[in-house]
Amino acid sequence: MIYIIAVLLIIVTFLITRLFYVERGVESITKQLIDINENKRDKKLTIGLLSKRIEALAEEINRIIQVKKQSKANKIKSENDLRQTIANMSHDLRTPLTSIIGYIQFLKLDNISEDEKKEYLDIAEQRAKSLECLLNDFYELSLIESLDYELYLQKININKILQEVMLSKYADFMNRDIRVNIEIPKENIYIVAEEKSLERVIENLLSNTVKYAKDTVDICLKIENNMVLLRISNIDKDLTLDDAKHIFDRFYMADKTRSDKGTGLGLAIVKGLVQKMNGDITADIIDKTLNIYCKFQIIKS
Repeated sequence: MIYIIAVLLIIVTFLITRLFYVERGVESITKQLIDINENKRDKKLTIGLLSKRIEALAEEINRIIQVKKQSKANKIKSENDLRQTIANMSHDLRTPLTSIIGYIQFLKLDNISEDEKKEYLDIAEQRAKSLECLLNDFYELSLIESLDYELYLQKININKILQEVMLSKYADFMNRDIRVNIEIPKENIYIVAEEKSLERVIENLLSNTVKYAKDTVDICLKIENNMVLLRISNIDKDLTLDDAKHIFDRFYMADKTRSDKGTGLGLAIVKGLVQKMNGDITADIIDKTLNIYCKFQIIKS
């Protein structure tokens, strides 16, 4: 009987001790959470217990804290991106708009000839068209990036689309004395895409290449790792690794290209459309050569 009582006392003592440590652990978690919430501290819970369940609870709370921290960081980045986008758009709108206003003021002068008036009108019209292009691109990008913007995806022959767009750009390449090396398989390759969006993607990529390529452009279409890969490469000694990292950002252009060459939205539109077609697009620079890789889901014929 005494043995049984002794065993019971040991068990009760153990349970009371364990309960005490559990309560201290819960109290510690509560105090840390209050401190984190009230003082906006950026830290995780620290706890050491014999109770695996309490430890698991603390780990889950830490995961929630990490998600909240990441969400806050994403919100800050999104706000910064929005401010930068507005600043960039304001800059790009102001430039042609200021020019148009300037030439209109010139046209009001009494001592200018008819030839000068025609010249000023032509320049103002060119600036107005560049302004229209910027607004159209920005509007299109805003549509593409909206959550409810959907594409009609279907089976598309990418060989056919690539060849058609290449033919439409042939004169542009020739006018700049750019040699184009094309590697396209003889057999047709089918992907999941929308025809007009795929045309826009390839057209924007080739237009970008026409503007900035030095002398040679390599275009390769192939199947790789059960995906369709379209690679477009051109030498550009002025680009850096940082340029490749940000090349698909809205309004991003290297300093040397902030001119009338473009709006800085063409590749951002490309990225948005490729992602809407469940594809992927990346870029890198190897030996002064800019490589852009588009990957699409393949459809087995």
